[in-house]
Amino acid sequence: MNKPPLIENVHYNTSEPIMDSEQIDMLLMAEDGDEASSLASELFVLYYNESMEKLKSLPGICEKRDAEALQRLVHFIAGSAGNLGLMRLSAFYRGIEQAIDAGELEDYDACAVAIPQEFQLSCQSFRERFGLKEPE
Repeated sequence: MNKPPLIENVHYNTSEPIMDSEQIDMLLMAEDGDEASSLASELFVLYYNESMEKLKSLPGICEKRDAEALQRLVHFIAGSAGNLGLMRLSAFYRGIEQAIDAGELEDYDACAVAIPQEFQLSCQSFRERFGLKEPE
């Protein structure tokens, strides 16, 4: 099992599972078999592509220590991640938001590493659960 990311002053429930299958199952309840897999794939590709586009700006944001831009980035991804059942990612990103709100986020270098790592780990879990390929 992969350890949850830890950044000083970022507090969240580190015992959250990487993925909550019940959340995604609820989202797909109206669909059957192949239709559910197709919907999961479509939702994931949309989430992944939009999030990857946002994450391209992460190195510059962290280098500039731009708290507002970082907060917008993690807020966008956290909401979508929660809807897809990617609970630990959502909780971690919400913890970053709260640290920014409190004026306590200091380690932007750690954010530049942990934010994309946790995103990729969550995406890998989702792809494995649904037998999906990595989006292009």
